[in-house]
Amino acid sequence: MSEAAPGPRLWVVCPMLRDTESYLRLHDEVLDACRRHGWSDAVRFVVVDDSAGTDHEVAQLTRFPDVTVLTPPFGLGHQRAIVYGLRYMTPELGPDDVVVTMDSDGEDKPSDLPRLVEELRSSGAALVLAQRTKRSEPVGFRAMYVCFRLVFRVLTGGTIRSGNFAAQRGASLVATIDHPSFDLCYSATLLALKRSTAMVPCARGVRFAGTSRMNRYALVAHGMRMLLPFSENIAVRMLVLAASAFAGLVVFLVLLATSVIGQPMTAPVLAPCIALAVLFLAAFTAFVVLFSGFSQASAIAMKGVTVPASRRDGRSSVEVS
Repeated sequence: MSEAAPGPRLWVVCPMLRDTESYLRLHDEVLDACRRHGWSDAVRFVVVDDSAGTDHEVAQLTRFPDVTVLTPPFGLGHQRAIVYGLRYMTPELGPDDVVVTMDSDGEDKPSDLPRLVEELRSSGAALVLAQRTKRSEPVGFRAMYVCFRLVFRVLTGGTIRSGNFAAQRGASLVATIDHPSFDLCYSATLLALKRSTAMVPCARGVRFAGTSRMNRYALVAHGMRMLLPFSENIAVRMLVLAASAFAGLVVFLVLLATSVIGQPMTAPVLAPCIALAVLFLAAFTAFVVLFSGFSQASAIAMKGVTVPASRRDGRSSVEVS
């Protein structure tokens, strides 16, 4: 990787999938924004090529001495690609370094990056997140996002107004990056770990080039991944809901049957009601078990993939340009 610069450094980590044209502009605009604050000499860029080396345009980035390109052995997806890059670079992080993660296409605006860094340095927080104020996606996409936020609130009890655009201190990142929840979803784990966090309002930008790959299917899949780090919260809330539903269903059926029959329910009549309630409870419990099992299986499946050999024995198993 790049030779260490004296003093605290600013690392900009981006996942990229066939988006070299956008990244070239992002690189220049980030440097321009940092130059206005006197940071340009200490900026280092890390790009994770999620095409697994099949995108030959990535070779254009080799002309930049401040850019390191990591090539995983296969496509990891947007979220895991970020974690892959972070875990690779943490051995070189100083405690006072600042790490910014952002998209490579321009939707995370380079002009907002200094605002996140300034807030991190002035607030004393371990993490600063870009709080989304406006989005540029089509109306249908935004409607689905609103629905997801509602579902997220119901299932986890929390709110979601942020994504991957974040700034964090080197010491905090090194201490948390090996948490298994990062193998599930980077952006959600930033919230799930409950570190001291500050928010900076940032409008969503427009892509510099090309078209977005985030379709409705990808949005639903991403939404499911964002729930995984909160599986414990969801399990508890669903068990409470199941218990309440169980009690409510029994009471409702007893009252309903009593009003119809005109007399208290006997054991033969009450038995089917209880059976229905037990079935409802079993269905919710099964969902909780399957959800928790899936989240754990997903985390285990990524072990050894997102932790490069350089972290284990000092040798690199990835292509670095």
